[in-house]
Amino acid sequence: MYTLYQMEVMMHQVSEERLRRARLHRMYSSMLHRSRIRSSLRRAIKEGLRYGIEPHEVEREFTTTLQQVTNR
Repeated sequence: MYTLYQMEVMMHQVSEERLRRARLHRMYSSMLHRSRIRSSLRRAIKEGLRYGIEPHEVEREFTTTLQQVTNR
């Protein structure tokens, strides 16, 4: 049988582990989201370059996309 102190320690450990897992999950989700945005942007740039987009247009689109990502 556990004492009250042992139960409190165990519950504290469980809550700390849940917080750690949640933090890791948020970091993973954020990294995945950024990776997908970069991939989409890379494809759009390649597609645009293939059809004759100008370098200043690429820069403008890149800047716009980065602003949209950082505002989320």
